Amino acid sequence: MNFDTFYNIIAGQPRSARETTSGVNPLGRSPLWPAPVATANDVEEAVRSAQEAFPAWSQKTYKQRTELLEKFADLYLAHAKYEIPEEIIEDDKKTSIITQEPLGVVAAICPWNFPLMLGNLTTLYKEHQANIKKLWERLHLLWLRETVSSSNHRAPFTPYSSLKLVELAQQVFPPSVLQVLHGHDDLGPMLVKHPRIQKITFTGSTATGKQILRDAADTMKRVTLETAGNNASIILPDVNLKAVVPQLAGGLWFNAGQVCIATRRMYIHQDIFDEVVAQLAEASKDLASSMGPIQNEMQLFRLKRALADASAAGYELLSLGQTEAAEGFFIQPTIIKNPPPDAHVVQQENFGPVVSCIKFSSLDEAISLANTSDTGLAASVWSGDISAAKRVAAKLEAGNVYINGPPQPDPHVPFGGHKQSGLGVDEIESPPKICSEGWLCVILWGYDLTCPMGSSMQVSVKPLSVPGPTDADYETYNTALVMESKPVQYLRGLKSDSLVKQVSEVSKSLTITKAFGAFIVLFIIVPRVFDFLRNLFSPVTSIPGPLINKFSPWPLEIATFKGKSHRFARALHRKYGPIVVLAPGMISIGDSKEIKRIIQSEDWVKSEAIYGNFRQDFHRPTLLAFTEKKAYSRRKRMLSSMFGIRYIRSLEPLMKSCVDAGVAHLNKLCDNPSKSTVINLQHFIHGLAIDTIGVTTFGGSFHVVENGSHPLPSRLKAGMKISAVMQLISWIKYIPFLPKRDPYIEKFTFDIVDKRRKESGAVKHQDLLQHLVDVCDDSPGSEFRTSDVQDESVILLAAGSETTANAELFTVIQLLKNPEKMKKLIAEVDKWYPPSEPDRVTECAYSQTGMTYLQACIDETMRLIPGQATGSPREASKQEVLLGYKIPRGTTVFPNTQEAHLDGSIWEQPEKYIPERWLEIYSQNQTSAMPYWPFSAGSRICVGKNFAFQEMHISLTTLLRKFTFEYVPGQDETTVFRIAQQLEADSYKVRVKKRF
Repeated sequence: MNFDTFYNIIAGQPRSARETTSGVNPLGRSPLWPAPVATANDVEEAVRSAQEAFPAWSQKTYKQRTELLEKFADLYLAHAKYEIPEEIIEDDKKTSIITQEPLGVVAAICPWNFPLMLGNLTTLYKEHQANIKKLWERLHLLWLRETVSSSNHRAPFTPYSSLKLVELAQQVFPPSVLQVLHGHDDLGPMLVKHPRIQKITFTGSTATGKQILRDAADTMKRVTLETAGNNASIILPDVNLKAVVPQLAGGLWFNAGQVCIATRRMYIHQDIFDEVVAQLAEASKDLASSMGPIQNEMQLFRLKRALADASAAGYELLSLGQTEAAEGFFIQPTIIKNPPPDAHVVQQENFGPVVSCIKFSSLDEAISLANTSDTGLAASVWSGDISAAKRVAAKLEAGNVYINGPPQPDPHVPFGGHKQSGLGVDEIESPPKICSEGWLCVILWGYDLTCPMGSSMQVSVKPLSVPGPTDADYETYNTALVMESKPVQYLRGLKSDSLVKQVSEVSKSLTITKAFGAFIVLFIIVPRVFDFLRNLFSPVTSIPGPLINKFSPWPLEIATFKGKSHRFARALHRKYGPIVVLAPGMISIGDSKEIKRIIQSEDWVKSEAIYGNFRQDFHRPTLLAFTEKKAYSRRKRMLSSMFGIRYIRSLEPLMKSCVDAGVAHLNKLCDNPSKSTVINLQHFIHGLAIDTIGVTTFGGSFHVVENGSHPLPSRLKAGMKISAVMQLISWIKYIPFLPKRDPYIEKFTFDIVDKRRKESGAVKHQDLLQHLVDVCDDSPGSEFRTSDVQDESVILLAAGSETTANAELFTVIQLLKNPEKMKKLIAEVDKWYPPSEPDRVTECAYSQTGMTYLQACIDETMRLIPGQATGSPREASKQEVLLGYKIPRGTTVFPNTQEAHLDGSIWEQPEKYIPERWLEIYSQNQTSAMPYWPFSAGSRICVGKNFAFQEMHISLTTLLRKFTFEYVPGQDETTVFRIAQQLEADSYKVRVKKRF
């Protein structure tokens, strides 16, 4: 998919336009890509095609639609459970059947602040809301609501992501079921007034929402509106400020305040007012430094005008950031301190990083002030007394009230506003019951603001038409567990003299033999007995596999030590079937549907039993070794900006410089009468990968290829072996003086990181290591310290070079063993880069997408020889069922990638190297539908995937343009699995010859 060209999608087809608009990058005000402007004829055709698609789509069953939606989710995730509800209520007198029929064409007019989340998938409605379940829990709030065929109008400022998402959706849905139009301000009214559109859903300003109601009245359209929210927070005097203030700051400045439910008015009790404002200002300064821009210039102007008016009125403004950047739509986050409650700046919604802090003296005053606004989308209450907070929440005129936590939508409860904040609510889990004024959703966050122990989050929902809540209404509220212990002083009742005498007598009779025997019994025999009994009664014993595997880890540990765990698992699957026991508490699954469920659909957590052993410091894991999802997400966000496609494209010249050095090295070796030479291809490709990771990540090439020899490749291989052994044989790390990491790699990375830290400020590098050094913080409580920089550097060096190099090496080996495939690939290379243009530079933007046979050769290699042969081990967080077998909580499950990749029921001739199979898959856009996971999937998909593909494309294309490679038979091609699948031998010889 080309992300430089954008189309409207009409009747399932991309549609360009004579007129285009370009967005503006809010960081530097530079123009973005042109987006087509829809015309009245486009609107007419989109509505007509949606109507034509409606009969067939409306007849699809719930299951058919859901399967398409799940397929779309998989497709989206490849590029980034439903249960049928009760339909019959029966008693002994009658049967009542309620059906909810598909509605027709829906137009969704979507906002610019979260265009993807609030846009496209909220237009795929199914009218019978009782059928609605989550589609993408991992994608936050992408929900399906009411009808069947839809047209989607984008906000003019942020069209790009949605235009591409709907373009992607055409690979799944029938034509015209989901369409997208981008245009000027006249496009919205055309959709609202159109007689053949049955419903309008809108997120935006109150003024526009009112106009939509007026325009929709002529055709009596159903309308759902979510409009402005001048949201209030009330802070009571009994809160723990140390716990509260960071939460307040995070909620205020997230997305630069451009969130519909962010707090705009903060009412603070007079006793703590000055302290809250001071601490809030201080806590906000760190956040302000990394806050992004305002999305568009119009909004920036409105905010600046509001602040200018407030300043002219004499109000005290606290600017919390640094000087505003000259370029970009930046504005400093600002606190307006105690303006009059009726001031214009207080009563209007300031959609950005601006908040008014106002004193109050009593609860009645605070509630009255909060309710003075004519909007009521969200509110929050902060108090150490939950009961008091609930009483306040019940009196606030807002659709959603949050207690002891910043406003944040919860997909399990209705979401919508009161007064002029909207019309209708979003309900996900159940259909609407009776129409009342609306819903009051009280969400209790898990922060106890008076003591260290927190409580669980619970949600209580009540119609507004009933009186305020009482304690009985909140019986579901789940309080914290309270434990009680006796003081140590109760031991004083013991007779100390008697105790000392008994201890003395025992110590006198203790011999070395008795002590050793006691140690063996207590710490070896007894634990083994308990392990045996636990394994004996575990449901895992019912799973197929050798009896010894169910009671002893030794078979798996021996195979792992030898690097043969992938062959060990493969043999078990061949003998016992798609699910087998590897060791006590560890199983392997080879069924592709269950693998997909584990690593993608349900995204099970990584196994603590495995990845816990990867950590140098148990409490400070690297990105690879995180098992807790939230902590992993925070670390991934820290690193992911450096693995975005744009940043990776910017590294292309650096990658080329390494490949050019490799070409020069081979040319020098071939500078003889035969114009050929025999090289160690394994050492050459690994050296090239190490140099590439050096120049892109560590600020300079390591010159492994140019020097011809370097300890790094062999030491990395040794390091991978150490890690693989410790992965399953964890007790080895307790052997004295045995290093947890290869000493050479330890010193090598330490020296690089230490040098970079000493250069801090003097030299500013543009690489990933600099990014890590910049964000590290050695203060107490920091999540990312200097030691973490080195740990992540080791992972980047190993994972960033070894896995890519192995995939590249195996691709060349497969091509050498299949000369007819090599011939076809060289023909493709010569087509894109003719030999008549030898000086033309290999360019990914030009050829990477188009050279499909090269990509097919790489994909086929990674199918046959996946780097993660046995898969990334996951852990069952609760009791699960796999292929009919009960899997206890805590079981480690290996989603065996190689079994899915070699499944004869899915792949024709699965053991053969057939790149052509991928060309058909590509042509049908079915790559994401295949059971193919060389980089894993779900949230744990390898962040370096695009980096690896770009590196392989540049290297292989350039080398095949310049040289021919000849197979040298009789070499050891056995693989071992040590974190990644690799050759067992240290050398793989090939003959290299200049082409020209």
